[in-house]
Amino acid sequence: MKILVVHDRSEIASQIRDVVVGVSAAAAIDIVEDAVGARDKLTEDYFDLMIIDLTIANVSGRGEVSYQAVEGLLEEVFTPSRIFAPGNIVGITRDPDALKRVSTKIGSHLMSIVREDDEGGWQTELADRISYVQLSQRARSSAWLTKHDYDLFILSALDKELRPLQSIFELSEQRGLPGVFDFVFNDREGRVRRAACAAIGRAGQASAAAEAEGLICQLRPKLAIMVGFCGGVEGKVQLGDILVAETAIDWDFGKWKPNASAAKLYSRPEPITIRGSTTHRIARRLVDGGIGRIDGLQEGLFRRSAKEITSPSIKLTPFASGSAVIADANVLETLRGLNEDIGGVDMESYGFYYASRYSRAARAEFMCIKSVADHCKPDKDDRLHEACCYASAELAHHIVTREWDFS
Repeated sequence: MKILVVHDRSEIASQIRDVVVGVSAAAAIDIVEDAVGARDKLTEDYFDLMIIDLTIANVSGRGEVSYQAVEGLLEEVFTPSRIFAPGNIVGITRDPDALKRVSTKIGSHLMSIVREDDEGGWQTELADRISYVQLSQRARSSAWLTKHDYDLFILSALDKELRPLQSIFELSEQRGLPGVFDFVFNDREGRVRRAACAAIGRAGQASAAAEAEGLICQLRPKLAIMVGFCGGVEGKVQLGDILVAETAIDWDFGKWKPNASAAKLYSRPEPITIRGSTTHRIARRLVDGGIGRIDGLQEGLFRRSAKEITSPSIKLTPFASGSAVIADANVLETLRGLNEDIGGVDMESYGFYYASRYSRAARAEFMCIKSVADHCKPDKDDRLHEACCYASAELAHHIVTREWDFS
């Protein structure tokens, strides 16, 4: 807990410090003696509690000591500005007249006002207020760990993978989180749900894990979905197939050892699976029902692929996820040695699954949906990227509006 003490009498400021330490020995305490010092501290950092004398100078040693300096500071705190408004504010004074002078507008923003007395009763009263702030902080921390804020979060690696969502939902960029877009949608019961989406801006395992962890902790969604396109293992999947990653396998984690002709990677993967989850049950249901049950999806893929994708399927398959693009048959054969059922190959699913599974905030259910744009060959190109981005976004849209029970 971080506490800012604003008081122009050092002996009282010291007593306040003792009260704080008595309630919370680990509290971080900053002490300043005037309104300018308080303003500087509130500009630099966020405080859980500010304890402020109601009669201080604007600048210590210069000007009159009065309630007006505090009134001006509090007006600035509660007006949109560069100042971080503290979580709670307790006023403290030994001047009975100051209690009357504090305007209703300012007084309403104070958690309470403690009147100093010679018997020391004010210290007990202040300790009670600090205890409540500490209890409130613990409750917020507990809620952060267990309660969800958003219903849905959709993440992609590249901007073009997120682009189809612009035509599906009405997106508006968040003020506090640049690059994160808010939107609402109706779930299968017709209820309005709160959602957000973002594109990382680059491919890669590390960026996927870092962005997913940060945004999942901030947004705390009930359901997190990654969308986009991927490579596919020929013979297991066809171009345009929409894959749900049943398991994400970090294939390039391991050890390079010398061999007769060249060094060889000996993989030591630690797969993460969605088996047993609600996302897994829904994916199985979609696979069983087939792509035909999703209105317009097959026709849209056919049209956006210039008629190349004619009979796509929805498949639940393991993904090989690594830090580099694969365009070599020998590497593909190595991957199949890890799990012969691997169908999808990408650079983000493992990082996304790791961040979702081990999030330090309220845990989300999660799934990765990607459509096969190539077969990981040297002649791979981007001709099917638009169609595959559309396919994964549309399947995600179908899941959140027709399949998922957000209640």
